[in-house]
Amino acid sequence: MIRFIEVVNHRNSNPQVEGNSASRFTLGEVWINEDYVVSIREALGYRSLLEEGLLPPDLENHHVFTTVVINNGRRTESYVVVGNPVTVAGRLSKDTQTLLKG
Repeated sequence: MIRFIEVVNHRNSNPQVEGNSASRFTLGEVWINEDYVVSIREALGYRSLLEEGLLPPDLENHHVFTTVVINNGRRTESYVVVGNPVTVAGRLSKDTQTLLKG
């Protein structure tokens, strides 16, 4: 299992006003089992949230976010983690073979 920093979306909804909801974001820790990863892609919308100042102040303007989708057989879950897709995919890769120069 690999440890990542996750951007958690806590949606606050007002039941008296239909369709009125506000998001509050925090950072958390998530451990992902690389055996269950289905797809990895850049979370484009989070870049604009960062630029608008809606994400936690712990993050810097150069951060990139990745959506990691996992399927454990019964359900599919997605996590938005800090890091670009190439870095995240590299950390999740189980391919430990290296080519030796002859």
